Amino acid sequence: MTHPLRILLGCAALVAISVGLVTPSATAESLQLPNDSYKKAAAADVKFLQTRLADLAKKQKAGERLLDGQIKPALGVALLVTAYGEALGDAALKDNALKVAEAIDKKDFANAEEWAKKLAVQPGTPATVGKLPKPFKDDLILMAVMSPFRGGTVGGLNIERDIRDMTKMTNPTKIDPATVEILAVRTAVINAYGFHSPNEKARTSPANLKKWEKYSRDSIELSNQIAAEAGKGAKADTAKIKTLLNTLNARCTECHNDFRDDE
Repeated sequence: MTHPLRILLGCAALVAISVGLVTPSATAESLQLPNDSYKKAAAADVKFLQTRLADLAKKQKAGERLLDGQIKPALGVALLVTAYGEALGDAALKDNALKVAEAIDKKDFANAEEWAKKLAVQPGTPATVGKLPKPFKDDLILMAVMSPFRGGTVGGLNIERDIRDMTKMTNPTKIDPATVEILAVRTAVINAYGFHSPNEKARTSPANLKKWEKYSRDSIELSNQIAAEAGKGAKADTAKIKTLLNTLNARCTECHNDFRDDE
């Protein structure tokens, strides 16, 4: 695994909806994100998928070479959208996003593009949310969901660079609460998949797995706080957001140092 593991490695998974918030489920994790925040992230990531898959389908049809840096983030974001659908009780969003992910895995980008066109956010009213959809083996899931941290012209969602830019000491990027709210949802859900897809090093011993899970819980709690504060919009305390992002970055650096899996 390359540098995206520097940012985040796993966190909560099972969730339940109650009074507009996702509350802790039977597991020990605590993924707590407002439904409205899920809707915003879902809308943004559906747009990303539709744009990326249209480009991939066009290039594949033309016989152009496709890069992993183009494909893996699309697969990762498709998995995120399945989780948003699960959390929102949006069965069509979840099912269609799974079909997108399966088509991407088969490198059938024409079909993936067609399924992506059907993606639309239409929340339902679920009482309980089950496990996050896991259509692939753990190693592929982890690789895919971590890839949105990458940036670049053919990369992912640029999460890693955005966090660094907002928290640097000199000339930091101005914090936009609306942007950070979506970022926090993404990192939380990425961590949810990561928690249940530990890498090889984390699986080598109970002690390592416990450490992986501890990093995960710390990260999800920070993401919860970031989303909650950023969700206040114009009333958000940007200094508090920056402090939380900086703490999250530090925690993730520690996790990266312990568990980075170089390819």
